[in-house]
Order: sequence, then structure tokens, then C-alpha cells
Amino acid sequence: MALTFRTHSEISDTLRADLIDIWVEVVNAGGAVGFVAPVEHSTVEARAFRKFTVGLDLLLVGYEDGEPIAFLVIEDHQFPLMDHARILKSVMVHPKHHGKGYGVELLRAAERVARTLDGVEVLHLTCRGGLGLEQFYTKCGYTEVGRIPRLLRVGADDYRDEIHLAMSL
Repeated sequence: MALTFRTHSEISDTLRADLIDIWVEVVNAGGAVGFVAPVEHSTVEARAFRKFTVGLDLLLVGYEDGEPIAFLVIEDHQFPLMDHARILKSVMVHPKHHGKGYGVELLRAAERVARTLDGVEVLHLTCRGGLGLEQFYTKCGYTEVGRIPRLLRVGADDYRDEIHLAMSL
């Protein structure tokens, strides 16, 4: 079953709660989205969407049977020299739906949305090294444009590269 997608320029309390639940499930299943497992609901809730700017950023949510199961944020840089670019943040699909191609669908939907935004020419994102995520994004049309070695510390002696990827629209 294919997802249906909707963009939101604001996040209702109900949707926020649903997405935080997904976020916790993703992290605790080993996903690399801003936290390290195990993570508690209260930890994600305290930090989730705190940089979301109503009127500038867009939340893209994938729904299956009316329930949110995937999402990402299309974030405006709020910097004049980057008005032509958007960064994708918090890209995730609920773990019970992994392997269905929904991650690819989510990224394709983000491209479609970005193409409707006035003057947007570039999408970019970052991912945590050591998990093979860059191969997934490369298969989706993104190009690795750089990496910062050991920028992310996920454990006392566990440092990971932050990998930067981009796509021209």
C-alpha cells in the first residue's frame, strides 16, 4: 500500500504526540535521528520540533489508513544566501513499516514539495556515519558532498562522522 502525504505548516498537539511516538520507536529500534537508544518519550518530547518555524518550515507526513507512519521536516535556513536551499531534518519511517519502500516514497514526496517552493533549487541533509545510511540516500539521488569525521559522539568511545548529502532539483 502506498502512502498518502500531507504537508503541515503548523503542528497540532495531537499530531506532535503521534510523531513523537514514532520518533521514540525509531530511535529505540536503532534509528539515527538525534538520539541514542534507549530513549524515553520525555527526552524526545522535550527536544522535538523546537526549531520548527511556523510559516517557514514544512512538516511532511506520510499516512497509511489515516495514521501517520513517516515524516520529515523541510527546514528553511533563514539565511539569505541559502534562500534557494532547504534542509531535510528528522527523516523517519516507523520501524514496523521498514522494508516497504516508504523511506524512498517519503524522500520523493519531499522532492515534489520542494519543487513547488518558490526559488528552491537544492535539498540537503545530514546523516550519522557507521550505519550505511549514506548508501540509502545515494540510491535516492543524493550525492555525498562532505563529511566531518568524529563530529557525533554517540557513546563514551563511539564517535561517528556526520555525512552531508545534497540533491539539485
